[in-house]
Order: sequence, then structure tokens, then C-alpha cells
Amino acid sequence: MKKSLLALAVSAAAFTGAASAAEILKTDEASVDFYGQLRTEMRFLDKDDYSADLSTGSSRVGVDAKYNVTDSFGVLGLVEVGVPSNDDGNDVTVRRHLIGFATDFGTVQFGRDWTTSDDLGGTDYSYFFGGTGNLYGQLNGALAESQIKYSLDLDNWWVKATYGLNDDSTNQDLAEGFVGASFGAFSFHAGGGYNRNHEYGASATRSIDVSSTYYEATGVFDVTDALQLSATYYGSQIDVENTDFDVDQNAISVGGYWTFVEKTSLYAGYEYVKQDAGDYGDEDGNNAFVGVEYKFASWARVFAEVGYADGATLGFVDENDNLVGPTTADSETNFGLGARVYW
Repeated sequence: MKKSLLALAVSAAAFTGAASAAEILKTDEASVDFYGQLRTEMRFLDKDDYSADLSTGSSRVGVDAKYNVTDSFGVLGLVEVGVPSNDDGNDVTVRRHLIGFATDFGTVQFGRDWTTSDDLGGTDYSYFFGGTGNLYGQLNGALAESQIKYSLDLDNWWVKATYGLNDDSTNQDLAEGFVGASFGAFSFHAGGGYNRNHEYGASATRSIDVSSTYYEATGVFDVTDALQLSATYYGSQIDVENTDFDVDQNAISVGGYWTFVEKTSLYAGYEYVKQDAGDYGDEDGNNAFVGVEYKFASWARVFAEVGYADGATLGFVDENDNLVGPTTADSETNFGLGARVYW
């Protein structure tokens, strides 16, 4: 799934790695693991008249290292490369490149990584067609080229914060902060951030300065060991410099995940996004999905999903008052099949 809410309350200090990672080195003072995911996806999209599109998804491999210098100080390192989808060519790319330090006062990580808002996500159990209600990363995606991340666990509470280094405005401005807790079967997190791209859509003749402020709250309730329900509210404001184009957005996402037979689960979700751009009009979007997955073991799974989308996103207006990048879905029904192998 895009963001696993099943692991929402897991320690914020740990790097992301597969539970079945292969050990390269294991001592009392150090561990080095080799991990990865092989992903294969096939989509049948309404807009493409349901012609089959087979791709690699976002397969990746990485090395995750942890060294205990003392009982209260450790050094962390991680590098991860990814295989792009077929449409993006065959070259591998560096997805993550980090060094960090773990102490009794929290963990600090430096480098190229996904933002904290993407680490946490909102309510989205989908593999293919969900996530429209998660309003972070609309300007630059969810990957920050140069950032400092901090996390601290306090029993059942945790805090996370991110600051992006913009390299004299070459990279995005980024600042995020979140807090979360778990109480028995209920867990939640809330927070938000600020993101600014000084050269959005940059070209030889022009670029756009766009900023986004976003905030969210997510609650997760484990009804039983086999059933989890979740809901997220997301809000954001997008501002385009040197124009009067401002967008207020509000989104609600709800979903559930039910293991009704051993190794076999159903998941579903609904997302509603309302966008208001003043004199430029307003739009709303409805998105729903339902899927089933079968897990052979912790290291392999297959899944199938159907999604329905109806509505539009507004895009942006540049300094010449031109609308840039709107997308629409007119009662579209889409299908997807996939498989993953982990180590």
C-alpha cells in the first residue's frame, strides 16, 4: 500500500526497511541489512480504453546500517536506489541517501529522503487509485533533495519535524512538524507544514513561485485484530506569487482494512476534495476504491483493485494568467493488478 496505517504507531526513530531484510553484518555493536522490493503492476485505465499497461511500479533495493558507539549514541546510514516505471526509462535512480545519529534525546537524519508528511501519510489503504485526499507534496512531490529530519519517542507519544535546506532557492523551502500518540486500540497524529517552490515549472523563459501551507489530522481505530478503520482531514492553501490565484482546499478521507480469512484481506476507501479558487471558480472531486490482497507470507503478496474517480483539480495560474496543469476525471472506472516480493 502507499502508506501503511497498520504501522502508524511504530517507532519513529527507525529507518524504513523490510522485516525480512538479509543480514550482511550482525554483531552486538552493529547491523547492516540488505533489503528490497520487486514490484510489478498492470493497469487498465478508462482514459486509455482499458489497454493493458505493465510496469515495474517502484521497485527498489537498499542497504541499512546501524552502529552503536555507546549505549546512548548510535550512527545510522542508509542508501536506496530505485527502478523507475517503464515510462521513465531504464536508468536506476538514488531514492534515499542518509546519515543519522540516534541518542536518548531523539534521532536526527541528514540527506535526501521522503518528507515526514509522506512517511506518515493519511488514510489511504490503496495500492493504485487512492491518495487524492492527502494534500502534501503538491508542488514538489514527496521527495526532498536536502533535509534534516528529527524524531523522538516518548512512551506512547512521538514527535517528528523536518527542515529543508533550499540551497539558495534551488531546492524547495520545507518545514514540517507532527505529533502522534497511541492509547490502546486508538492512535492518531496531527500536524502540518510549509512548502515553497521558487522555480515551479521553470523554463528558459519563465518560472512560477508557488507556496503551499498544509495541515492534517488522522485517527486510526483497531476494532479487532482483523479490522482497522481510519479517517483523515487535510487542509491546504496554495498561493501563486505575482497573481491573485489562491486555492483553499479541504479533504476528507475514510477507509478500512479487514482480514476476513487468514492471509486474505479486503480494503476500501473514499476521498472527497473541495477546492475554492475565488474568481477562478471551484471544483470538487470524489474518489473511491476497493481491493483485495493475498499475502503468501511476509515476503510476497498479490492484489487487485478497482477505483472510481469523478471531478477535477484546479491546477495553477502563472504570472501571465494562464491555467497550468488541471486534471479531470469524468466518472472514470479503473482497474489494477499487482504483485510484490520483499527481502
